[in-house]
Amino acid sequence: MDTPTENFNSQSNKGQSGFVSKPVQDPFIDNALREKIAPAGNTPAVSTSGQNFYQANKIYVWAIVVGAVIIGILAFFAFRKPATPQVKPANVKIEITAPETVASGGEVVYKIKLENQDSQKLINLQLELTYPQGFSFESSSPKASNLSGSLFPVPDLIPGQNVVVIVKAKAVGNLNDSKQLIAKLSYKYSNFNSEFVKEQAFSVRLVASGVTLELTGPTNSSNAQLILYTLKYKNSSDSEIKNARIQVNYPEGFNFASANPQADLGNNIWSLNSLAVSGEGEIQIQGNFKSAGPGESKTITADFLILGQNADYYTQSTASFTTAIASLPLLVSQELESRAEGGVVDPGDTLSFKVVYQNNAATAASGVNIIVTLNSKALDLSTLQAEGGLVNNNTILWNASGVANLENLSPSESGELRFSVQVKNPASRDSSKNLSVISGIKIKSTEYETFFPGNELILKISSPAALASRLDYSSGSLPPQVGKSTIYKVTLSLSNSSNDFSNGVLTAFIPLGAGGFVSQSANLSEATKVDFDPTTGKLTWNVGALPAYTGKFSQSRNLEFNVRLIPSSSQVNDSVVLIKDITLMAKDTYTQKDVKVTSDDISTSDLSGQGGYNNGTVVP
Repeated sequence: MDTPTENFNSQSNKGQSGFVSKPVQDPFIDNALREKIAPAGNTPAVSTSGQNFYQANKIYVWAIVVGAVIIGILAFFAFRKPATPQVKPANVKIEITAPETVASGGEVVYKIKLENQDSQKLINLQLELTYPQGFSFESSSPKASNLSGSLFPVPDLIPGQNVVVIVKAKAVGNLNDSKQLIAKLSYKYSNFNSEFVKEQAFSVRLVASGVTLELTGPTNSSNAQLILYTLKYKNSSDSEIKNARIQVNYPEGFNFASANPQADLGNNIWSLNSLAVSGEGEIQIQGNFKSAGPGESKTITADFLILGQNADYYTQSTASFTTAIASLPLLVSQELESRAEGGVVDPGDTLSFKVVYQNNAATAASGVNIIVTLNSKALDLSTLQAEGGLVNNNTILWNASGVANLENLSPSESGELRFSVQVKNPASRDSSKNLSVISGIKIKSTEYETFFPGNELILKISSPAALASRLDYSSGSLPPQVGKSTIYKVTLSLSNSSNDFSNGVLTAFIPLGAGGFVSQSANLSEATKVDFDPTTGKLTWNVGALPAYTGKFSQSRNLEFNVRLIPSSSQVNDSVVLIKDITLMAKDTYTQKDVKVTSDDISTSDLSGQGGYNNGTVVP
């Protein structure tokens, strides 16, 4: 009979396959083998040294464990990041006072009041200003911490205390621009380390500056007429304006023809380096609306701009003018065919004109008359000639008697006419200034009661100036001799005609080496305006203003000075140049054209009254 244990094992290990598993039995070792492995009396004992160490040192072990726990707790509290207390910003007020509007290009004064309305003292205060684009810092009270005027130190403020900062800035920008100043105040509580910031903004609007613009022209025009716009500008402010420009914006359909003075950039920008207080000027622009349709209205605008700190130009003043484009039944226009740069002609010029006419109606025009009227005392009317026209003093009439198709001009039919006249030289024999030639034209037919106007041409007449010279013997060897000194007196004379000149400067070179220029011998008032550079031999006479008719109705401007010649042997039998490259540069204030007048070189052969004496040639 099986034992209970054996029965259990056999029951629990019997698989579905029919196999019966039995437990592993303990190994059998006989006594002889056991003696060999472990002799009697030497059976190893189980060690209890670990238990004995703990029992002997358990107090120390627990002390170490407790100490490590305490150190860990202390380290946690020592190195943890403390929670930041929630502190509200102080009750501080920033109040900015300034005008709501300011003239563009003018000055704006900001009054910035900082007030501590909190119960705590505020420390480490600093005010930072951010200026709007185009504005620039000028001055402040108190002084700023930096040159740009953006940082200001502020003293500590106890509760209820305030401080005021006053800042002056130049306001530059376009008209109606809104410009915002931002004030940022940083501060700390006296009993707290965190920094706080308070901001406040203030806006000003830019309005027109002290520059006035006036733009005029025809209120009505056909799309074939040459029309004239006139722009006048004036500095009505109390300070000089620098780095300015005028920009004219042409409407769509406008065909630019000419401008007086000529534009400095393209055909619509004029530069003004400076415009003095009450300084003024005028710009004339010609063109037509050939590309515009009848019934349209076209607006031309002009802007006065100044240069800002960021190299951008800002509009200070603006003007506009509107022209209605009409479809006239009869059209006529005139233009100058001969060269007249900028609408300026010279005395003695022959002016050649072309006239264009057209029937713009749907029906024929009969008995067409075209009349040109010339207004100028500077014209020699005896030279007035017109193809097929009847000349009567200063008028020309074209009709069917001279031009066949003017008897009956069919719809859309057109034609051309020509006439010419000469400008007197000199343009005037009296003291008349700023002379011009004005040519008006008009057209009509029997179908219409009144004439239809054409365009008007205005031509300005230049003012020729003269630069004369004279050479006189003063002392020394005559004729000039090798190695010996001869002193000559040089006289330069300036004269002008009908227009005033400004900014006149005369330059010349004295190619005689060191000691060639001696001194001025007369006219001390002019001598103070002369500079001489001995290193280059350049003489500069700052003439300045040269009024109209200088040398005719008033004394000419004269400069006298002495030069010394010591000829070398290489100059024997030759005349010697004493003065060369004599040039006067000036500005015609009426035509706005640059003037350049030159004179021949002065040599020893030009000696007055002594020209026949050896012809000024050097002798051995």
